[in-house]
Amino acid sequence: MAGGRRASRHILELRHMRYFLAVAEELNFGQAAEKLGIAQPNLSQQIKALEEIVGATLFDRTQRSVKLTAAGEFFREEARQTMAHAGTALAKARRAGRGEIGHIAVGYVGSATYTGALITIMAAFREEFPQVEIDLAELEMQEQLARIAAGTLDIGFVRPPVELPLGIGTSLILQEDIVLAMPARHPLAEADVTLADLRDEPFLTPRHAANVSFRKYTTQACEAVGFTPQLGRQAADFVTIISMVAIGFGVALVPQSCQALHLPGVRYKRLQDVSVKADLSLASRRSEPSPIVRAFLQKGAQYRASLKRQE
Repeated sequence: MAGGRRASRHILELRHMRYFLAVAEELNFGQAAEKLGIAQPNLSQQIKALEEIVGATLFDRTQRSVKLTAAGEFFREEARQTMAHAGTALAKARRAGRGEIGHIAVGYVGSATYTGALITIMAAFREEFPQVEIDLAELEMQEQLARIAAGTLDIGFVRPPVELPLGIGTSLILQEDIVLAMPARHPLAEADVTLADLRDEPFLTPRHAANVSFRKYTTQACEAVGFTPQLGRQAADFVTIISMVAIGFGVALVPQSCQALHLPGVRYKRLQDVSVKADLSLASRRSEPSPIVRAFLQKGAQYRASLKRQE
């Protein structure tokens, strides 16, 4: 108890502070009521209710003047800070609700960078949402999917086909041709080579299961021209695979964007006897509440649409 008043059980609300600050600024109940757009008797009742909640008199009132008490002076400074913090919190919550601020974790397979898709989508997203914090990490596809399912990753740049965990979906952002990478020292390196010409060569693939991504593409392409490929060494990424091609460990079917990797000792060849397309997709949770993640997926959809318009 303070100032002869018993503390009220009523809950202090922001409106009480707003009304108090209006009176503290005007030091006139009539002018404060007009500023607030409420009736003066209602304002007086609200200030009395506030004083009951605080347990102290905040204004000295006479017929001629209104002044702040010592308790009122202290409360004014605290109320100003509280209202400022509340305004900031409200603004941030609204911006977060629109996906303008917050955090997003993005994973990608290395070959996504060669296509330009990763760079273009990320740049467009950052331009529109510069205050969103982005964690970006190169991760193997299966690890990306596991992290998305666990909630520690929001978006993954992946290369289907791949078995998806429950609740995870993908959206296509581009398709590109598959080309042959072969050693520059190979006898057919300077010739017009077909896939069938290489039936006796070991084919290098990513470290995937048989029905996943480029492991599956390689098998399907070779079987389409009449042979089952001899699968050679596997690696985690295309940089390593193409490096092994350059060394002479075998040949590999890779995304055409990998031609950006100008490694010595490698020749890239378009397939003459079969046409195969490779997908690059965005993986995410199907039921995604985050507006930031939804905004990122929208950038992916816009990127896909821009490529379609160019076709």
